[in-house]
Amino acid sequence: MKYSLCADIMFVAVGEKGPIWPDTDGIIEAMKLAKKNGLTGIEMFGLEGRDLERIAAASRELGIEIRACVSAGAALLGNPDKTEELVSLFEQSVPKAKQIGCSNLILNAEEYARNLSSDEVIKVMEDALKRLAVIAEKEDVTILVEPVTGGFFTSSKQAFGLIEKVGSKNVKLLYDIFHFQNIEGQITETIKKNLNLIGDIHGAGAPMRAELTVGELDYAFILNTVKELGYEGNFCLEFFTFENRDMKVEASCKVLPA
Repeated sequence: MKYSLCADIMFVAVGEKGPIWPDTDGIIEAMKLAKKNGLTGIEMFGLEGRDLERIAAASRELGIEIRACVSAGAALLGNPDKTEELVSLFEQSVPKAKQIGCSNLILNAEEYARNLSSDEVIKVMEDALKRLAVIAEKEDVTILVEPVTGGFFTSSKQAFGLIEKVGSKNVKLLYDIFHFQNIEGQITETIKKNLNLIGDIHGAGAPMRAELTVGELDYAFILNTVKELGYEGNFCLEFFTFENRDMKVEASCKVLPA
């Protein structure tokens, strides 16, 4: 298993009007923090407004891979009025992701069509993902669909069912342990049943999205189970902290299997 750090979540600040996401310097600081703690990668949110040349150079210099990033238009999955825009924005995101050595692009469906039934939204998602899969296969990148707390998906069965319907090796589920603990629990059993459909795993303490050592989840048990299943993909630390960042990352890394 490979380990990474979510740069945006780790270095977000809070302003008067909401979150202030890190700039290019913040992304590079996240790389340095990852390297300091023996992690080999980071993940990041959007690519717009960031100096991709500097990020790519820092990635090479530090030996830290950028394992996933959020595609422009990520939230539009599941909105039939926005599918064309989603496809266009995804096409524009792919070369930018490749510029920083990233081959995994995240879609989160946060702006799905609320006026449609669940079955109708799933069909919209399926059709859009099949179109996007053609692009992903041609460009040799992977689309990661990420269900989030309070979003469209209400069960892992529903989410994994969508991935199976799309039927492309370049479309996988991003299984975020924190979000799925809030959605339904049954973390290790769900991973066991669906390992072949998972393209990335995220984790944070639940229910407060803190470091891995805080909350109701036993990450040492979960991650050792995942390792024993033969998972060789990425696990990303994606928790909020506004103080003692170094200490919390270090403590979280102690529960990661070697």
